[in-house]
Amino acid sequence: MSKLHRAALESELASLQSLIAESADADPLGTLSLRQRVERIEEQLAELGEEKHHADVTLLFYGKPVDGSRGIDAEFAGKALQSYQSALSKHMNSLTGRALGRRGPIPERSLSRMNIVDVVHGSFGFRLEEDNEEAQMFDTSLRDAVAAISQIIHDFSDPSDAVFEQAIEDIDGRTFLSVKSFIELLRNEDAKFRLLEDDNEIELDDAKVERAYQRVERTEVIENDDQITGTLVGVMPVARRFEFNLEGTEEIISGPIDARLSADFLERIENDEQFIGRPWRASVRIRTVRRPDGREKIDYILTGLLHPE
Repeated sequence: MSKLHRAALESELASLQSLIAESADADPLGTLSLRQRVERIEEQLAELGEEKHHADVTLLFYGKPVDGSRGIDAEFAGKALQSYQSALSKHMNSLTGRALGRRGPIPERSLSRMNIVDVVHGSFGFRLEEDNEEAQMFDTSLRDAVAAISQIIHDFSDPSDAVFEQAIEDIDGRTFLSVKSFIELLRNEDAKFRLLEDDNEIELDDAKVERAYQRVERTEVIENDDQITGTLVGVMPVARRFEFNLEGTEEIISGPIDARLSADFLERIENDEQFIGRPWRASVRIRTVRRPDGREKIDYILTGLLHPE
C-alpha cells in the first residue's frame, strides 16, 4: 500500500508544482492554496519514509470476480481474505513451535489477526494492517509471517521447479493447505492477483496462477504426531538438530528440533551422560512431502523425550 500511496502522492505533487509554476503571477491566492497542499503532501511522503515494524500488506484482485474499480464479488472476496488470514495464522503457529493437527482450532489466533483498514481502487483490493497499536522497535512476528507467506506465493508460481521444491521443503501441512486453497480459488474463479508489501511486489497473472495451481494439486504435505523408541545419538543445540538410532535397526534418523524445546534443555542433554547414548521414547512430528513428480521425502521433527517404559 505504501508503494501505491507514494506513487499517487508523487504524481499529485508533480501536478501541483506544474500548476504553481503556471499560475504564480496570475492567481496569487490560488497559488497560496496550492502551496499549502504541497506542504501537506511533502509531510505525508516524509511519514511514508519512516521505518515500520508492524504487518501492512495490500491484496489486489483482477479478472472475473472484479468489476473494474467499482466492486468485487463478495463471496470471492470473503473466501480470499479468509484463506490468506488462515495461512498467516498457521504459519505463525508453526514458527513458534506449536504442532498443528490436521484439524482443530489454531491456538492464539488473535496474535495473527489483521484488520481491513482501506479499500483500494484501480482494480479492487484491500489493505490489511496488523491489529496492534503498540509502537515497535523491531519487526513483529506477524510482519515476518506476512513476508514469509508473500515469498511462498511467489515461489509456488515461479517458473523454476527448483524454487518451488525449495519452498515446500520446510512448510508445515496446514499452512500448505491454506496457501493451496488461496491458489485454487484464484484459478477456479478466473482471478488474477497482485500483492504489495513495502517495496515488495508480487503479481500472479493467468500463467502464474495456472502454474501454481498445477503444482499444489499434485503435491501433498502431511504431518502426523507419533512416538519412536531407540537410542539418542546426539543433539546440536545451536543448529537445533538431533540424531536418533531406531530400536532394533541400524538406521539413524536426524532432523530439526521443535522450537518448544528450550536451548537450555538441549545444552543439558548434550552435556549429560544420562541422556546421550541411552534408550529413549521420543515424541516426533513426521512430515511427509509428496512432490508432483512422485518423489517422497520424510522428515522427523523432535518434539519431546520420554523415559522408555
